[in-house]
Amino acid sequence: MLQLERPEAEVDFLVASVDQAVSELVAAGGTLVEAPFDIPVGRVARVADPFGTVLTLLDLSKGRYATDADGRVTAVRPVHRGPGPAAASPAP
Repeated sequence: MLQLERPEAEVDFLVASVDQAVSELVAAGGTLVEAPFDIPVGRVARVADPFGTVLTLLDLSKGRYATDADGRVTAVRPVHRGPGPAAASPAP
């Protein structure tokens, strides 16, 4: 998640499941900063560790962004869960 509003650095972690990672971090003494929400490629949440460091958690449970040669997002490549090739859908 690219942010431009906050002056502090953003620490991002790719996790298998945002909801599970949030549960584990809160159980270990962290706090929920922003509840999990859906994005085109998965889910995102923000938590703070016990020392107050804000962490962004991201899972790619729905797919990955496809980009062109200039790095612009052109589509979302869904997670492939069966036989046959996976198709890309246009970016939102």
